[in-house]
Amino acid sequence: MNPKRRTEMIDRLARGIERIGPQFEVFVGPVMAALSRTPTTQAGLNLLGYPVPGVADGETDDGKVVFEYSDEGTYFVGKMAKASKDLRKVLKKSPAATTIFLVSGSKCRPQIAKDFRKRVLSWKPMKGKTLHVWGSEQIAEQLVDHLLVNERLVQQLSPYLPELQKIAEEEAASSLAPAPDPRRLPRADVSAEIVARLGRSPVIVLAGMAGLGKSQAAAAFAADHANAYDLVVWLDGADVKRVEALRALPLIRAGEQRNIATLLRTHACLLVVDDADPSLSTTDLAKLCGPESHVVLTRRFVTPDAYELPLLGEPAARALLAQAGSQCPEAVFATIWAKTNGHPLTLNLLRAAVEKGGATWEDIATDCTALSALPDDRGESLARRMLARLIPDLGNELSVFEWARRSSVGAEFLIEVVAPLGVRKLRACGLTAVDRPSIVRLHDVVFEALRGFSLADEKRRGELTGKLEASLISASSELTLRFRACALSLQPKLESLVADGDRRAAFLYALLTVWEPAEVDPAVVGDPLSMATTLTNAPRDQLAVITVIEAIEQLFLRDKLEGDGVAKARLEQRLEAFDTLNSLPNLSNQERAQIQHHKGKALKRLGRGAAAATLFEAVLSGPTPMNESRLQLIDLYRSDATKTDETIALVNELFEERARGAVSYSVLLGLIERLPAGNGSWRNELISRHAQDIERTIVEAATLGLGQAVRAFAPLGRFLSTEMPETFRSIFNQLPSPRVEDLANDGDLFAWAEVYAEAAHLPGANGSVLREKAMALHKAMERPTKFHTQRRAELLIDMEHPQDGEALIMSFPNIEQDEGWLQRLMARARLDQGDAQGALEWIDKALARLKAKHFRSEFLELRYVIRDALKDPGALEDLIAARQVSQKTGEQERLDKRLQTLGS
Repeated sequence: MNPKRRTEMIDRLARGIERIGPQFEVFVGPVMAALSRTPTTQAGLNLLGYPVPGVADGETDDGKVVFEYSDEGTYFVGKMAKASKDLRKVLKKSPAATTIFLVSGSKCRPQIAKDFRKRVLSWKPMKGKTLHVWGSEQIAEQLVDHLLVNERLVQQLSPYLPELQKIAEEEAASSLAPAPDPRRLPRADVSAEIVARLGRSPVIVLAGMAGLGKSQAAAAFAADHANAYDLVVWLDGADVKRVEALRALPLIRAGEQRNIATLLRTHACLLVVDDADPSLSTTDLAKLCGPESHVVLTRRFVTPDAYELPLLGEPAARALLAQAGSQCPEAVFATIWAKTNGHPLTLNLLRAAVEKGGATWEDIATDCTALSALPDDRGESLARRMLARLIPDLGNELSVFEWARRSSVGAEFLIEVVAPLGVRKLRACGLTAVDRPSIVRLHDVVFEALRGFSLADEKRRGELTGKLEASLISASSELTLRFRACALSLQPKLESLVADGDRRAAFLYALLTVWEPAEVDPAVVGDPLSMATTLTNAPRDQLAVITVIEAIEQLFLRDKLEGDGVAKARLEQRLEAFDTLNSLPNLSNQERAQIQHHKGKALKRLGRGAAAATLFEAVLSGPTPMNESRLQLIDLYRSDATKTDETIALVNELFEERARGAVSYSVLLGLIERLPAGNGSWRNELISRHAQDIERTIVEAATLGLGQAVRAFAPLGRFLSTEMPETFRSIFNQLPSPRVEDLANDGDLFAWAEVYAEAAHLPGANGSVLREKAMALHKAMERPTKFHTQRRAELLIDMEHPQDGEALIMSFPNIEQDEGWLQRLMARARLDQGDAQGALEWIDKALARLKAKHFRSEFLELRYVIRDALKDPGALEDLIAARQVSQKTGEQERLDKRLQTLGS
């Protein structure tokens, strides 16, 4: 999450929590129950809301975790008398508790809380127990980091903390289910059929011609059953072409991206895919669902397993037309019925023409008679005729859709240009389809009918284009999703504007923000150096500098698709653009920091580490330090023995920033991924010092469906599995186990393969089962890299298939020139096949080629084993040498024990 945004949300919620007062216990009980993730009893209040004396306010059903709550404003004052009293009660009434939470709605005073903890942890009954003392800010932090994704809980807590609902809506607006039209006719038969079918299968398809109300039915079901789900996700079918896309498609919740497939499995989740692709497999979707999740698809294509929505019956059709405010005469109704046959959208347009367009029922009868028949299943001719009656009052609003050349427009932008009244008029006339709150979408039938009119003249088009620029510039400075939502909803329009030569920074920056690397068109983006040079002689707005920076970044990622060499050569040519930007007058502190940071990244990519480090250091010593620069410096310093102190300081700074809520998950996970690499024994001390934060970050991120969590754990796990096995076990046991089909790409498959392979090394682990799981993931990879294949070969050797491992190693060209790792694996494979002499030759080659000093101990220990198998009397010298060069605490202890055993 954007760190500033996170801090702002925590502050807003904390202030609200402090105002809850006597209802604090009613509020906080569900919070703690949700966080505990185990069955929890809240016994501190009776059914009337009065305190129950002599019992803990809340505890998990196993009695291991106990909660005490207080709304006293003086909780964190003096020696914290109320907290001391609460703690003594817990120790007396729940002596078996191992974890105790003292939770208050007042603001925590850190030094007072620290002194309290230090004092009470010395009490004899507290031995072996863990104590947490939380105030309003700590509760707010938990809500932001863990519970915004739980919409059911947000709804439950919002009466006590209204700000929570506001924040949840701000952060999730792009994917919340739309509210059904309040004027809709309830269709009890449709609702009952949906419920019945979902009782038999986790997936239902609502099918039929356009305008039947399929989206409306899905929205009504979501609204009526919202309390049955933790969250409801509404997706446009254009975004989900394949079931596999749900594993890669990001859902933004609480400022972070979540894997939707994981959410379906780990939460009670309702997923609606509106206007779904006919190729989406309901069988495959059902496999993604956990026991409390459901999927609803809407589409026109009717299949045998679909529920085809019925047309309206005559009573419902009469009720819909009656909403016009005047009774439809029987003769006119007969004409309408003969023409529409109960088609909901057509009937609604007829109603709007009378209610809003000034038509009489006799006019409607004439229109229906003039059309011999509906031309297709969408009734476009009649829709065009009704639209003509509405345009005098709605031409300004409809011109926006004509200008955008899209049936959907971002709600925020549309409100800016036509005001809330304009949006209400569109909806009141029945022209809009159900969609997410961030989008206003015309019915497909209406949008097709709109093509026959010309509403946006040159002046109107210029006016709307100017308003789009102003809206994007305004949204770019906000810590909300408004900028991205606007850019996504109008992406085709932005692309056409830029392609036609309108290169305003706001338009290009918006596209660079939402494009995937493969979508980036270098011809459209242009030359960043020329863009930067242009800024030296022209006025610039607040997006001009970041647009050039983002152009360099996105072009590099696009060029990497052609190969690393191509990308680096082109990046070299663009470097000068950073210097041109840095020479611009009146740069803000933020702009200067961004220029330095991104030039540093470019130099690092080009292998100029020293020059890159100088720039990152400049960012950190400047007025706008960036945590991203700290991470880049750690990457550069970690293998430099002369920079050990600086590396340690930077790592500590990032974890301190995390405690203040100022570091994003991506930076933290990037840090965790880098921690085990590099020379020096400092890694053990640092990882041990921050073990709790590391564990918490990985588990939180993985539970939220962030693929980066396991990708970060994989390299750390290779270190932890032998150095700190209990920490590895603790993290591993909390991770939601994946299914192969849930993982989006080779990177995720490999990360989990590594985790399972390392888990197999844990004491007491069922190694054969875990390695089989790892191998299944390896086999599922589509394009394994050299390192992936190398690790698969090692896994085969661990699985006692050394001949298969050797065959895989030998498939590499020039293995004699490898930096030691492939030769080491060959040594293991030969040894396990009884060829100790061959193994010795390979390990000698490996040691001669090895460059990474911190792995030398592993290689020497293997050579000891090989020489010992050959009955070499000098074999022990390798084990002694391994101990001397070892840089890992756990490895040193293990080698010491081995040497002592041999010495005895």
